[in-house]
Amino acid sequence: MPIEATDLERRVLAHERILQALIRHLAEGDPHIFARLKDTFGTGHDLGEHDQDHVSTNQYGDQFIRSIEAAVARGSDVR
Repeated sequence: MPIEATDLERRVLAHERILQALIRHLAEGDPHIFARLKDTFGTGHDLGEHDQDHVSTNQYGDQFIRSIEAAVARGSDVR
């Protein structure tokens, strides 16, 4: 993989971890944050095996929100 691609991937992953931590902290003070985020970004679409080749931006957003919500429910750190 070219250096530019791996650098971009690391930066995107770093931003994802920062956003997860921020949303988790917000959820501690406002338990309704997930409902508001889902209203704005979530589609409620459950990705199946047949969807592996095409995932929309909204579907990634929904997955992202649900992964943070699940980590908060478990009481574990988001990673």
